[in-house]
Amino acid sequence: MKKPRLFTPGPVEVAPQVLEAMARPLMHHRTAAFQELFLGVRSKLAAVSCVPDDDVLVLAASGTAAFEAGLLACVPAASKVIAVTGGKFGERWLEMARRYRYQVVELPVSWGEVAEPDRLSQLLAAHPDALAVLITHSETSTGVLHDVEHLARVVHQQNSEALVLVDGVTSLAVTELHPREWGLDAVFSGSQKGLMTPPGLSFAWLSERAWARGEARNPSFYLDLHRERERQRLGQTAFTPAVSLLRALEVALSMLLEEGLENVWRRRRRNNLAVLAAGEALGFQRFAARPTPAVAALCSPAGIAAPAVVEGFARRGARIAGGQDHTHSYLIRPSVVGYADSYDALIVAALLEDVLRDLGREVPMALGVAAAMEVLQST
Repeated sequence: MKKPRLFTPGPVEVAPQVLEAMARPLMHHRTAAFQELFLGVRSKLAAVSCVPDDDVLVLAASGTAAFEAGLLACVPAASKVIAVTGGKFGERWLEMARRYRYQVVELPVSWGEVAEPDRLSQLLAAHPDALAVLITHSETSTGVLHDVEHLARVVHQQNSEALVLVDGVTSLAVTELHPREWGLDAVFSGSQKGLMTPPGLSFAWLSERAWARGEARNPSFYLDLHRERERQRLGQTAFTPAVSLLRALEVALSMLLEEGLENVWRRRRRNNLAVLAAGEALGFQRFAARPTPAVAALCSPAGIAAPAVVEGFARRGARIAGGQDHTHSYLIRPSVVGYADSYDALIVAALLEDVLRDLGREVPMALGVAAAMEVLQST
């Protein structure tokens, strides 16, 4: 018997009590019972997002839909935007903006590197008419955590008109994120990452400055956040909500709040550092200049093909992510960001050792596990 284990940066493993909530009998969504559930979920979601007493909108869609809805809600059509790339998801927001015929200026970042505030400052000086900057906080295709706080400060110091729109899909509830204090204007996320809920829900928070910038006419019918804001303040949604997923989310949010956000951030950072240490002890190299706690991006040793490592995990019932695009041949991306504790980090280390031995490498017994354990005990 092979116990299935999900060590990907999304979807992630979810707690049994979260799954149980999804199995409860359905309620109708136009009832007082649903209204009570939905208002409670929105309140807890705002607390986890560090924007208490503020609107965090919930959509029955993936995180990409939230970003798209937010872009359309607060950035006027045909205006100029700056897109900070440097990975698969940064490139996605650039492509999205082009699809909607925005004037897109790219700030290219090498995969694995961080976005430099000075380069953004130079680009803002060259394009003072830019009305938005699109940034990915946690870029899981490269394992990089961009310094969104610093980047946002540069935007506001140099161009007060530009909104700061942030992809927080794998940073929400994973690492420190303070939208208001950092001067962010929008943050978008999804259910299947740090919030430990199955895929299918996305979230959008906009600052008052962003709401005021939006146009009355939205080119999207379903993804109209202005309409959703009015409905969701009343405890309803403009369209049919994912009732069972909302029940699951309510349980997951309660778990996170009970543990305490700072404790959650510390735990996830510690566990990811343990996986990185195990990989380095076994001959892998860190890929990210500034690692995100959401995923351990590791370059495989010479002579070891990354897809073979990913397949080795799969044969043992465990799933990890491989590299995307040009990193496919040499990058692996295991993650312990879901319903996981420090022992799960040790399991990833043990599996990595086992897979390498299967691929012909002579690996001293428990070398990776010992490296991971040392990190867990020292932090």
